[in-house]
Amino acid sequence: MNMTKKGGMGITFFVPMVFVLLWSTGFIAAKFTIAYAPPFKLLFLRGLLSCLVFLVMVLIARVKFPPVKSIIEQMKAGLLMHTLFLGGCFYAINQGMSPALVALITGLQPILTAIILSFSDQASMSRMKWLGVVVGFVGVCLVLSPSKTSNHVELIPLISAVLALVGVTTGALYQKKVNSTGHILSLTFFQYVSLTLVMGILSYFFESDTVVAWSLSFIAGLVWLVVGVSVSAILLLIYLLKIGEATKVTTYFYLVPVATALEAWLFFAEPITMGTAVGMLTTIIGMVLVII
Repeated sequence: MNMTKKGGMGITFFVPMVFVLLWSTGFIAAKFTIAYAPPFKLLFLRGLLSCLVFLVMVLIARVKFPPVKSIIEQMKAGLLMHTLFLGGCFYAINQGMSPALVALITGLQPILTAIILSFSDQASMSRMKWLGVVVGFVGVCLVLSPSKTSNHVELIPLISAVLALVGVTTGALYQKKVNSTGHILSLTFFQYVSLTLVMGILSYFFESDTVVAWSLSFIAGLVWLVVGVSVSAILLLIYLLKIGEATKVTTYFYLVPVATALEAWLFFAEPITMGTAVGMLTTIIGMVLVII
């Protein structure tokens, strides 16, 4: 917390906002790429390329690999933050759930984080922070409620999205708790090893009869998922978790659906209604109440 204050405006505002922007584009890129490849095969490719990128960075930076204990810790974190989260999101989208609704469900992370921490001895939530959590949730609902179509939500994609929420929430808390020994590049490399191994196995058993429709659009979307989200956004998230309180950091996820709505308007010409605009403002107010 002290480091957050010392970091000044750059850490308090700029870095989190860049993270939100990058993280939200993952939902947009998913909408593009899921049309060209099945979810598990797509995530296997994403994980494999992410591993290669991090391995190259490790070799260039001449970073030592972490001890076995830290490797195991980071592979566990990878199972939660990447495998369960991404697998749940992409499978839900593949099963017909809108990216906006997936963003809404995973945007509940601050509430789940606050609930988990409130039952532990590590942190207590003040009334102001609880108010911020509630206000932020209301804002998220207002932002994405216009995106909900008349189609009812199927059980399987709903379960997948909820599993994604549980994965990213518990993964972030676990990442904050273990504080593994090692360089951030080598530690993150092993997180993506988990994603690659699990998605490779799932793709082999459940998607063996499917193929990837390679095209420039798919390659561009895949490259962005790797460079923009898997590398840049994840490094920022880990950095934020190291310097800030878990509740404050996860509250930034409230802004992800807001950014997703703006990006959907920009790229897909989806209208932003008055309710959406009010929801964006409400979400920002909720975030401020939690982080002040």
